[in-house]
Amino acid sequence: MSQPAQSAPAVKKTKRIVELDSLRALAALNLVLFHFTHVYAVKYGYTSPLGFEFPFGKYGVQLFFMLSGFVNAMTLLKKRKSADFLASRIIRICPSYWSVIVINLLIIGLAPLTVAAFTGDQIAANLTIMPNLLGYECMEPVTWTLQVEVLFYGMILLMFMTGALETPFRTVMWLLALSLVTCLSINFLSARPHDATWMAWMTTSRDLLILEYLPLFTIGILLNEIKNKRGNPTLHALGIVASIVVFHVVDRHDHNPAATLILFVLLAFSAWGRVPLLRMRPLVFISTISYALYLMHNNLGCVFIWHVNQAGLSPQLSMVAGILFVIAVSAVVTYKIEMPLTSYLRKRWAAFREVQAARTPAIARFKAARRAAPND
Repeated sequence: MSQPAQSAPAVKKTKRIVELDSLRALAALNLVLFHFTHVYAVKYGYTSPLGFEFPFGKYGVQLFFMLSGFVNAMTLLKKRKSADFLASRIIRICPSYWSVIVINLLIIGLAPLTVAAFTGDQIAANLTIMPNLLGYECMEPVTWTLQVEVLFYGMILLMFMTGALETPFRTVMWLLALSLVTCLSINFLSARPHDATWMAWMTTSRDLLILEYLPLFTIGILLNEIKNKRGNPTLHALGIVASIVVFHVVDRHDHNPAATLILFVLLAFSAWGRVPLLRMRPLVFISTISYALYLMHNNLGCVFIWHVNQAGLSPQLSMVAGILFVIAVSAVVTYKIEMPLTSYLRKRWAAFREVQAARTPAIARFKAARRAAPND
């Protein structure tokens, strides 16, 4: 077995890459436009035709997952401690996520939402961030991607703790093979008579190991290896190509391979800081509130758009007003709830780690003294 990753030398710290933050802004704005044009028009309908739509929401999700693979590999290899990484993810995710649960409880029943009420079981399942795995629908539909993200955190943390993240190419190849075999087997069996128990087991494995989306994350992981000049760049480049191919072989949502290549090139150029347009202040601002915007725009925005549209505002102005409204709410949640709370929690975690570090030598000395003492 390989040595624990903690024993390896730390990756040299680098300055924050603004372009990577702005990619989050682009992905979030892409989803907002998708939901307020295409999805809203299909699901609820404006009082008159909007006149256009933006049907490319799945590419915002695709960019999110590729970016997540890159950023989380980079973050974990810098922190060098699994506990710190896990704490940082929990602190980052939970405040805004639980805020959106509260908001959905407040707006449920308002037009045009069709859900009569959330059950206690559904609320409890959603609080875990894993409602789909527990057999419940997401209270806020867009948060299905957060479940995928959290499962990826568990996977990359396991890679780190076993040392597999130090030389990820071989691990990525095994994961891609598992993705290919499992997903294609499910597709094959679903079109034929099959054993329900075996099918359920494979489907659960696919969802738990995020095998449909894992190739997108591995693209980011291997790009981080190339960026930080770790390992063999040729192998990592081949791994990226393999990841793209496997993703499109197992893909059930008809992503365009050309779009995947464009998004990868954009991510690569951004990782090297070569996209100056992404340093524009509006994008940097949206990147700051992008997590809250991603979580809160859909149900809340649809309620707002429906009411102003029904009150007589044109569909086009209703959509624009909806975008401005969810940006404003996301900014309030980010600056008034998320930032103060995460700052407080990070300070508390840092203080806990300092106390823990101070106690460790004393405990070690006490244990050594006990071992050296003669038996009574």
